Amino acid sequence: MLSNYLKIALRTLWKNKGFGFINIAGLAMGISTCILIAFYVLDESGYDTFHTKADRIYRLTEILHMPKENRPQAVTSPPMAPALKENFPEIEKTVRLSRSSRSLAYQDKKMYDTKIWYADSSLFEIFTFPMIKGNPKTALVNPYSIVLTEQAAKKYFGEDDALGKLMTFSDTIALTVTGIIKNIPSNSHLQFDVMLSRSTITEMTKHQPEDNWFNNGYYTYVLLREGYNVKNLEAKFRPYLDKKMAEEKKASGLWYDFVLQPLTDIHLKSNMSGELGPNGNIKYVYIFSVVAIMVLLIACANYVNLSTARAMNRAKELGLRKVIGAKRQQLIVQLLGESFLTTFISSLLAVVVISAALPAFNTLTAKEIGSQYLMTPGVVAVFILIFLTISVLAGAYPAFLMSSYSPIKSLKYKIWSGGQNSALRRGLVVVQFTISIILIVGTIVIFRQMDFLKNKKIGLEKEQVVELKMRTAVISKYQLIKDEMMKVPGVTMATATDFSYSNGLSSVSVLPEGAQENEISSETVISVDYDFLKTFKIEMLAGRDFTKESSTDAAEGFIVNEAAVKHFNWKSAETAIGKKIDWGLGKKGKVVGVVRDFNFFSLHSSVKPLIIHIKPDWYRFIVVKIGTGQIEGTISGLETAWKKLNLDSPFDYSFLDKDFEKLYKAEEQTQTIIGLLSTLAIFIACLGLFGLAAFTAEQRTKEIGVRKVLGANVMSLVGLLSNDFLRLVMVAIVLAIPVAWFAMNKWLDGFAYRIEISWWVFIAAGFTSIAIALFAVSFQSIKAALANPVDSLRSE
Repeated sequence: MLSNYLKIALRTLWKNKGFGFINIAGLAMGISTCILIAFYVLDESGYDTFHTKADRIYRLTEILHMPKENRPQAVTSPPMAPALKENFPEIEKTVRLSRSSRSLAYQDKKMYDTKIWYADSSLFEIFTFPMIKGNPKTALVNPYSIVLTEQAAKKYFGEDDALGKLMTFSDTIALTVTGIIKNIPSNSHLQFDVMLSRSTITEMTKHQPEDNWFNNGYYTYVLLREGYNVKNLEAKFRPYLDKKMAEEKKASGLWYDFVLQPLTDIHLKSNMSGELGPNGNIKYVYIFSVVAIMVLLIACANYVNLSTARAMNRAKELGLRKVIGAKRQQLIVQLLGESFLTTFISSLLAVVVISAALPAFNTLTAKEIGSQYLMTPGVVAVFILIFLTISVLAGAYPAFLMSSYSPIKSLKYKIWSGGQNSALRRGLVVVQFTISIILIVGTIVIFRQMDFLKNKKIGLEKEQVVELKMRTAVISKYQLIKDEMMKVPGVTMATATDFSYSNGLSSVSVLPEGAQENEISSETVISVDYDFLKTFKIEMLAGRDFTKESSTDAAEGFIVNEAAVKHFNWKSAETAIGKKIDWGLGKKGKVVGVVRDFNFFSLHSSVKPLIIHIKPDWYRFIVVKIGTGQIEGTISGLETAWKKLNLDSPFDYSFLDKDFEKLYKAEEQTQTIIGLLSTLAIFIACLGLFGLAAFTAEQRTKEIGVRKVLGANVMSLVGLLSNDFLRLVMVAIVLAIPVAWFAMNKWLDGFAYRIEISWWVFIAAGFTSIAIALFAVSFQSIKAALANPVDSLRSE
């Protein structure tokens, strides 16, 4: 019996090769798209879940309360971890992490690009970083201990055994390799190559106290004991902090709240000040998931549409089967089996498409997903769910409906001439084009917003600006380097700063003139050398720039932006000149200039208050302005000059405008993916329309023949066959516009600077969908209209 059903299904597919190809190709594209996006979603949502104690690991974060604002921070101060472990029994263990940018060497191999971190010895008791060699309980206990990943060990030691070997840190400090761990998984927000024992910092900085609760620079993680409630623990923090920080709150007006952030929430749900690096965004996971489902819905709508349409032509076959004794259950099994077969073939084709598309998909999403991902439980579950859902939904309607009709009606072919079947097909076409139009609008809006961000005037000139990274060892030689850079042909200006779009900026506690003693605020500061404003062409509104002629500028001078003037309640830029500023590092001075606001963070947020000052030991970059059309030659000249100075530091540079564009990597990625998915959705919808147009033309063959005999021309017949579909597209346009407008406005709300959605976007999307529908339908319409009416009317 089953073999008979299989033969019938294969013969049916072969007999209707055109419709079969459309069904299989459309489904395969929909399934492969959905699975690829499932790869992305599972990878993003799977960050840090590989730790065996992930459900009990939390990151300790702060909310810094100031008189005028509250600032959430991912960083904490050194004394917090031991204090909490000592006072709250719910906390089983704590670990503190921090980062370093110094050099690391083994014999003649010296490198600066290694990701070097410090950690308490409890690191491996909390996190699951399997150790290949060494003892995880003791590897980070003693000072001057170092643990390497497999990758780092191979980079420095090759095939030699690294355990027990000595390495040189920051040119002078000897470290002993005490452990080798497996490489850190790519879906971990903790990405390091080398881990030093935190007791090394204690030995290196004995003169620096670690009891300052406002000296934030550490990442603190806690492991809770089993069975303890996080919210109850957080509620206990407030009374403890009120007592612990009473004096600081009274003196400065600053205080903290602690929040425990689940480890597995960090990558997708955290965007605090001081994050370890760029995190993902749960919003884009939702967007991609919804769009992937939309594409799959279009493919399923195609399948159901063509399946129900073709089922009409099988009425006599099913009626005859009933006459010779077939039961209704057998007909249902047969029709559902054909649906399962088509979906199975589509699924196999989808696997081939996925394997071929994975390299491009990884490039697009910056992932490292292999074909073995297809066998992970999550992906297999999604695959099975899609397969069963499509098979049942596509086959159930024709199977149960057609099997219910009497054989007399089936044999007389008096079923399904219209009614509910026709309404279903129209409804599915409307669904397809509604989704397609929403995606077209989304693609246009995202493209316009990205173009707006790239071309918006941000208050400084970022083009033709090169930043050369200065490591700690060469900062003292800055003036020598600058003088050498200025000799390079093509260099028009040079300065130094710690400002870069690729690095975070520092914040300090500030008490501006006019504020009360307990109204200290934490503000962003940029450390610069002379000529900073000239190099970036930042406009001065009042006062003057820093000058070497003024002996007090380096020690006491400040320049602020418009936002700071407003934030400090100073009346105007002019009246701000001469105002005093006192900040937490013991530096006191007065404002010598006010500059026009410029965006020193991404355009997701508005311009914040900013203080600019001169502080050479904070410099991180030499900034070089290059003349137009001289980029390659000037970069080569800069590299030659750098190496000439024998700085024992690599020539590491980046272009400021490129760093600025990287701030919108997620949006660029979204633009590309949504554009590709929109194209795919439209193509699948066109396949369906093409098939339905062919079916409609086939059903109306005699009508077309009669009309031609009576004198109808080709254009009128094409219009007759196309009008029904165009009306459906018009309905889809009406339904799609409000949904698309709402969805894209919600997306644009994530930007402080954004475009407004113009009316022409919807007009363009509508005309595009109409043109696409006409293109899909016209071929079959013209073919039917040009057919010889004699052939159409000759026989059954």
